[in-house]
Amino acid sequence: MKHLYIPFILYLLFVPFVINAQNLEEIGVKKGAKLSGSVNLNAVGYAAKSIEARRDPFNWFLSGNLNVNLFGYNAPLSFSYSNAGGNFTQPFNQFSFAPQYKWVKTYIGYSSMTFSPYTLAGYTFLGGGVEVTPDKWKIAAMYGRLKKAVSYNLQDSTQYTEASYKRMGYGFKVGYDNNGNTVTVSLFQAKDDINSLPFVLPESQITPQQNIAVSLGGHVKVTSALFIEGEYGLSALNTDIRKNKESIDTVAIANHNLIQGLLPQNSTQRYYDAFNGSVGYQGSWYKLQVKYERIAPEYTTLGAYYFNNDMRNITIVPAVQLFQNKLTLSANVGLQQNNLDKTRNATTKRVVGALNATYAPNENWNFAGNYSNFSSYTNMRPQLDPYYKNTLDTLNYYQVTQTSSGTATYSFGDKNQRQSIMLMGSYQRANTHAGYAEGNDLSDFYTGNVAYSYSLAPKSLTLATAFNYYLSNASTVNSLYWGPTLSVTKGLLAKTLRSSLASSFNKTTANGASSGPVWNNRLSLSYSPKKAGGEKQAGRHNAMLGINRMQKFAGTDTGTSNTTASKKYTEWTINSSYTYSF
Repeated sequence: MKHLYIPFILYLLFVPFVINAQNLEEIGVKKGAKLSGSVNLNAVGYAAKSIEARRDPFNWFLSGNLNVNLFGYNAPLSFSYSNAGGNFTQPFNQFSFAPQYKWVKTYIGYSSMTFSPYTLAGYTFLGGGVEVTPDKWKIAAMYGRLKKAVSYNLQDSTQYTEASYKRMGYGFKVGYDNNGNTVTVSLFQAKDDINSLPFVLPESQITPQQNIAVSLGGHVKVTSALFIEGEYGLSALNTDIRKNKESIDTVAIANHNLIQGLLPQNSTQRYYDAFNGSVGYQGSWYKLQVKYERIAPEYTTLGAYYFNNDMRNITIVPAVQLFQNKLTLSANVGLQQNNLDKTRNATTKRVVGALNATYAPNENWNFAGNYSNFSSYTNMRPQLDPYYKNTLDTLNYYQVTQTSSGTATYSFGDKNQRQSIMLMGSYQRANTHAGYAEGNDLSDFYTGNVAYSYSLAPKSLTLATAFNYYLSNASTVNSLYWGPTLSVTKGLLAKTLRSSLASSFNKTTANGASSGPVWNNRLSLSYSPKKAGGEKQAGRHNAMLGINRMQKFAGTDTGTSNTTASKKYTEWTINSSYTYSF
């Protein structure tokens, strides 16, 4: 398979020269064909002195996209390739091809599609897909490989968990939209091939699975301002398809689903459901929406990489715009709870609250601020006897996290000289109180930043300076981080070469002991030549070179095992890239 990339990459590398020689844009005007896209090559080098290297010494990445438009027919093609691809068990080097004509779009190669958050939600597959949107209909379908088979590495037992069965899947979505009133149904199925692995190690604990997930959703406009929407999802998961029904002992399963008792379950077959709904009203200067979501414990779909489950959320989301839209206020307040089936030893209830505000009285001033308060209450029963009701032997765990931040920006000057001053600050407090213990576990975090920039447009020159401050007061560690930053940006060669030099010096202390100052210097150059043939020229080049030197000075030796904090060392990172767009 790797050999197939070679002619493909060579073709893309020679595309720029073919374009310049044949002038395809003029051909497109005459014959209805247009070619566009870009190819990017990026290389990263790394070296360290006085410490062990913390990353690979050299990596390169090749990526690109190509689109052919022939009389309205679009055929985009994209790919990515890297020398780091061999370090991944699942495919890292990928290509995709997505031709489109009017309301028909197809997917070929490595693609991702989304039908519903409860069925297929952005999972990458190797295969084919199609989307058609005739008139009021929206129809989509896919089929392909979700996972490739990965055999066990008998030389390294730590990689046993990386073994996997080959997994194939298919699905479809059908939706109908009538002036904002919609209904959508989707289905997704995935199944592992039990014959894709020559053998299975019992200690690896991987099993071949099968999943069928369906969803039904809709959106109804009651009036021009009032709407109701919702979606229900059901997922059936077999965690081990090697076992047949005759060999399975039916057991009591505590799945707290809305359809509990309607579908049969056994030791490997599970049924989960999820639901979300909302009611909203959109006014001329305000909006109010009430949301509800419930996801059953252990809800799983093989069409998503990760899924939050075992939770119930009730949220109110208001928003207003005042003073001719100069002031915007929005909030998010709700309740969240887990342990829906009452099988956990702990039940957590959270109060979620957030307030955001932005204010722009004129073109010079801009203010923004937000505040959030996340509170959680956990009731833990004794693990030895979950039915024991002695309140003195029950742990009540209460945690509050408060975060507030604000930004003020003042800009002044004219089109030739522009200056700006920005102030930013944030504060976060985490307060934990456990049971009947005396005292609270407090953690405070302070962040401050002041920045100034001066731009001289005729000279293509920008000067900027900033000062950063960070303080953390926790129960066991108090740390302080502060320092200035200075940068200069200058355009050269008729603004085709953009150069930038930045330097920052920061000091860090932990519990009063210095961790060693850090001096960071970076030089970057970016070159983008002007189009010699005017706007009609098809090709454009962009080259970038960045050199970063980070020097850490010796800190205070506290006698701990972490000697890196007190050690002096230097790291170099060089990043270069070239992009050709056409």
